[in-house]
Amino acid sequence: MAARNAPILSEKFERVGETGFDERKRVSLSKVADRLNEILRRVSGSENSSELRFIIYTNDVGQILLSPEIGVPLHEAWLYKNPEALVSVRRGLQDAAEGKVHKLGSFAKFANDEIE
Repeated sequence: MAARNAPILSEKFERVGETGFDERKRVSLSKVADRLNEILRRVSGSENSSELRFIIYTNDVGQILLSPEIGVPLHEAWLYKNPEALVSVRRGLQDAAEGKVHKLGSFAKFANDEIE
């Protein structure tokens, strides 16, 4: 299950239109459907937008964030398309569960380093 307090993964928001509530208090996403399908295909390799669901977040000023997921959050779907990475993650989780861990100290000094 996805984290309920997920961070904003990209600050690159783009205005795609305006909408309002319909008579049943629903908000249509039809203006953004093509863009969502394009992102879905690129990130997950899936053509089936019916698999797409959203985690809904709100903040204390009323802004709404919809975070797409397909069983797993969309931003994590790459892992399931990369068998080597998935095996490595699962091995690390198993090692951690068995207590096979090594303390490496703090990585705080690298927090502001540029990522290549």
